[in-house]
Amino acid sequence: MVDALLKYVEEQMARGYSAQAIKEALVRQGYSPALVDGVIDSVNMRKNSAQAPLPMGVSHEKSSFPKIIIILLFVGIIVAGAILVPGMFRPKEPLLDVSVTPDKMAYAPGEDLGFDLEITNMGSAERFDVTITYRIFDYDDNTIKSQEETLAISTSMSHHRAIPLPLSMAPGSYILKVFANYEGKIATTAFSFEVKEKVNMPVESCSDGIRNQDETNVDCGGTCGGYWYDGGCHSSPKTISNNGSNNTVPVNKATCSDGIRNQDETNVDCGGKCGGYWYDNSCHSSPKSEAPITPAEKPKTPAQIIMEAQAAAKTNPDQAKEICTTLSDAKAKDQCYKRIAPVANDATICELIVDVNEKDTCYYPFFMQGDYTVCEKLTGDESKQACNQLRELSLIAAQMQNNTETSE
Repeated sequence: MVDALLKYVEEQMARGYSAQAIKEALVRQGYSPALVDGVIDSVNMRKNSAQAPLPMGVSHEKSSFPKIIIILLFVGIIVAGAILVPGMFRPKEPLLDVSVTPDKMAYAPGEDLGFDLEITNMGSAERFDVTITYRIFDYDDNTIKSQEETLAISTSMSHHRAIPLPLSMAPGSYILKVFANYEGKIATTAFSFEVKEKVNMPVESCSDGIRNQDETNVDCGGTCGGYWYDGGCHSSPKTISNNGSNNTVPVNKATCSDGIRNQDETNVDCGGKCGGYWYDNSCHSSPKSEAPITPAEKPKTPAQIIMEAQAAAKTNPDQAKEICTTLSDAKAKDQCYKRIAPVANDATICELIVDVNEKDTCYYPFFMQGDYTVCEKLTGDESKQACNQLRELSLIAAQMQNNTETSE
């Protein structure tokens, strides 16, 4: 059973999954308590049996009794493991790990809550459906919004998702929880974010006391209508008497040749109603030819940067570390180092991690694959205990193998 467990974990690590991801996935399936108890009990059984004195009058070299003990011991381990850890011998069942990486940590009401969703199947490669439920909670555990979708999974997938936040959301702290429901099992993940008060920009109007839009003066002309003269805005143009008669004619009538920037012109007698394009200090009949402007590239999300570093770590660990340093968020940077360390097979990368818990989990792949020199670098009691137990298991397995070869 111990060999089966170790082999299963090693296979998952060889596929690129971190020890922490495998551990969390197994815990969510309910394996952890039975697994720990079953392994410890089995190791104790093996240790006690190996140290038991031989019966009097029986030759150690010629007797087959030690072989019988070993055979019975392994049969007992397999039976106990089948009872304590159901499903461990069926690694081909679907086993999901879900993670989300937010685009940013603060949003305004009505804005889209954006994040990258990554689902990894560490079990069966067969295609199956997963129902994903997204729920936004406040810190009093009240549901603010909920929605779901169904996705087809085979090995792994990564999608960007956006959930519109309600306009009525009050400023404060919130949590997005993601639930992946599949074949009677649930995998979960979450992240917290802030909602800030939305700042409304002033809307340009014909009564804002500012010359904007296409107005010829403050709140006058252009879109707002009216004629500006004598220090004010008037509904009709200014007029004068015509040769002393009662007939009047408008004065200062705006034209496209009056040498004044008026009407809806963009410059003097140019643009708007007058047509033309103003550049190089004059009006032209055609627009100015310019080199096409290349649109700015959309900035990469933390999840994309981490995936890029992970890919580089296979052939160029130093480049992978440089990519991780471009992340400004400390948590994302720690995650990046943790992902590339096992790919680069370099435990020293774990030393770059700031968070002590993340640093411990970074060392998991190394002692799970037999590098027990990292046991002394672990800080958490549980992590150290797990590393030391695996080291003891390795020594016991080697001793049992040696005893078997000697007896034969």
